[in-house]
Amino acid sequence: MRICISLLPRGPVPLHYNYFIQSAIYNRLPREISHFLHYKGIKEGPRKFKMFTFSRLIGDFVRNGEQLIYRNKCYLCISSPINLIIKEIYFSLLNDPDLKIKDTKLIVETVGIMENPDFGDKATIYTLSPITMYKRGINGARYYSPHELEWQVLIDLNARRKFHALRGRYLKHGLEIRPLRVSQTKVMYKNNLIKAWKGEFEMRGPKTLMKVIYDAGIGSKNSQGFGMIEISGRRIRDFLDIY
Repeated sequence: MRICISLLPRGPVPLHYNYFIQSAIYNRLPREISHFLHYKGIKEGPRKFKMFTFSRLIGDFVRNGEQLIYRNKCYLCISSPINLIIKEIYFSLLNDPDLKIKDTKLIVETVGIMENPDFGDKATIYTLSPITMYKRGINGARYYSPHELEWQVLIDLNARRKFHALRGRYLKHGLEIRPLRVSQTKVMYKNNLIKAWKGEFEMRGPKTLMKVIYDAGIGSKNSQGFGMIEISGRRIRDFLDIY
């Protein structure tokens, strides 16, 4: 389930805003849900998944040093395979239509619930927030490119683990994500530099798995604002402008 929001910024937004949006999402949830997701998450073996993700701030802007100044409105989407999370955020925004990102207030203009697409056995997708995949080693994090075989292996393994954590069963067939037109981007989250990939991909796999990944996000660090996707041809601006 996902919601998309049109926002009217009342000032500049930090260039690296992921942490502040993540904090705003946690603050919109009831304390017990927020605490559970932040500290416990949905377990799969030793791993813990927060099971939500969000898009970048979509809109026309100019950069001024370490700030972004949006020319008009901007758009934000939040997604989760756990409907209760999205419903709580949705009603919170209706009751209190001010969203704060660091020191800047953004006025909630519209909140819309976006229906999930119908999946076949493959789909062309594009990133609403970039996809990152990494492994930790003795020399720190090693980030992978979608042109590397290990990237694909890790993406598939990550997707299967999310599915198992949510549904309690393993799938015979996994997920394949093939890059079509992609480029690398770098995002600062707190003091950490994260390497990620944005653009268009082809996704193949079981429909049930693709639906979970559409809601939960692809790859790592979803709750930090990575791995949110949309089906090519579906535009967030078009959806909210007619909502």
